[in-house]
Amino acid sequence: MDAQERLRQTLDAERVRLRAAVPANTQAALLALIRARDRFALASDRAADPIIAPDPAGTPPAPDRADERRLHGLGWNGALRLCFATASEHTHAARPQPGADLDGWAAGFLRDCGRLGAAELILADLETGYLRVQARDEHIFDAWIATSRLPAERRERADFDWWANTLGARTEAELRALAAERPSVRRQLRTFIAERGLPADAYTAAPPIDDHYRRWGALAVRRMGHQHSYPPDAAIGGITFQFYLDLLATLIGWLARDLDLRASGGAADGVPESEAALAVPRSETALVAALAGALDADTAVMRQALGAFTLDGENANYHGAPPGAAAPPCVRVGEDRIAWSVTGLLAEPIVFLTRELRRRHDREYHNTAYLREGVFRQDLYGLFPEPRFVKSAGRVELRREGGGLRTDLDALIFDRKTGALGIFELKSQDPFARSAGERRRQRDYFLGATSQIAATRQWLQRHDPTELLARFDSATAKRFRVQRVYLFVLGRYLAHFAEGSAPDRHAAWGAWPQVLRLVDDRPFAPSDANPIRALFDRLTKDTPPRNPDAAPGVREIALGTGRIRVYPSFAALKADGG
Repeated sequence: MDAQERLRQTLDAERVRLRAAVPANTQAALLALIRARDRFALASDRAADPIIAPDPAGTPPAPDRADERRLHGLGWNGALRLCFATASEHTHAARPQPGADLDGWAAGFLRDCGRLGAAELILADLETGYLRVQARDEHIFDAWIATSRLPAERRERADFDWWANTLGARTEAELRALAAERPSVRRQLRTFIAERGLPADAYTAAPPIDDHYRRWGALAVRRMGHQHSYPPDAAIGGITFQFYLDLLATLIGWLARDLDLRASGGAADGVPESEAALAVPRSETALVAALAGALDADTAVMRQALGAFTLDGENANYHGAPPGAAAPPCVRVGEDRIAWSVTGLLAEPIVFLTRELRRRHDREYHNTAYLREGVFRQDLYGLFPEPRFVKSAGRVELRREGGGLRTDLDALIFDRKTGALGIFELKSQDPFARSAGERRRQRDYFLGATSQIAATRQWLQRHDPTELLARFDSATAKRFRVQRVYLFVLGRYLAHFAEGSAPDRHAAWGAWPQVLRLVDDRPFAPSDANPIRALFDRLTKDTPPRNPDAAPGVREIALGTGRIRVYPSFAALKADGG
């Protein structure tokens, strides 16, 4: 048995051990895990970002707990998955009170699941060849980086996080304006509670208060625009994407109100002040009715839509398989009980939603994927403002001499000032593959653009490129000629793979967040000399980000009674006596 297979068996044994450690009362275990994860988020992770829980004036910043944050992120879905895999013993009568033993179990269980998730990532890196491993004994392993090429997953995550921060910066002024209203709204909320009370299942207060939190929810969702690329009217499961987003904004607004209630010293009836808004089991029927009333929707439709944001026994394996996958916004903790999660609602809820829609409505999901290309095209066109630039309204087909389709061009941009024509292939993948097989399919799909680039170049060798301009703007083609053509292949989330065929270097290849970074997240100006050529040059000369795994030092992962040590190189392993 080789070291990789031995490591796989060690991980299987650790998974069995952790599953056996789940308390018999699954509902109480789930609530304790949600509470532990959300406490950490509110204290240091800042997944509860400033939209929801701004730091009170004078509060020192939380200490940097990057290692703990990583373990929580890697272990969260796996911990929930193990709970749902254990025989349930739901108790529906009353909310289980947090106890020191159960809360202590949850904190330790999350850490152990995080270490298991980190080890599962190592196993995935072994399968791609990024890492190699040797076994010192039955439970002790040494791994080392075997290539200098950064894995696609590292670049994708770095680009995704950069994009999230950029969207946050765009809304900074609006964020500050809403934050300025917050002290007054909190005072109104305290007064409202003192005068009228607020039942635990109440989702509305006075109209001015409700409107304030509605705007927080809407702003939060707009700051998550990088998590999907569907147009608002795209329908999946008979429900438009805009409806799903409106539901999410409403939930986030209610969460914001409950967190403010907690921060201001108040508490809903029947909820201990120290735990208000954290891991509260809510009546699904009441929550659906409240959401239907808030959005003027049918309750059956609302129940279906809320289900797409909810983790339960049916989909826990699907969402819990890849370590570090998007956290669930809501978790089913009983027959008619749902608890929402601070982490799940504020981190990557739309990524969770799109994964669940794909699971529930696979054929429909794939049949509507073409709609994402139109969104991508308009995002791209936003960097090239009129009237200087002329753009195709949609795809442009290239046909063979006999009339058969050779290929089609997703987007074309012509610069009147320089005569440059940019031809763009656009690939709208889902972010964060669930498995090595899905990542290979994404890679082959993206690198398949090499044949499209070859077909385009062959067509251009036989035709005047001004003919292309005439296809989408005949008036401009009568006054201008194409002087130079630049070819691009852009992926929505990822574009750089450490394995697979080499991309055609006649084109510039890049990911959309990479493009935004290279243009400083702003449209080209009328005074810019040659924007299309500049983008081509920047993409082809851009250097990959630094690989944090290659930093000096050894990373160690405790795994039950064993451990894995990860070295930055084989030489570092040998120097340590390996």
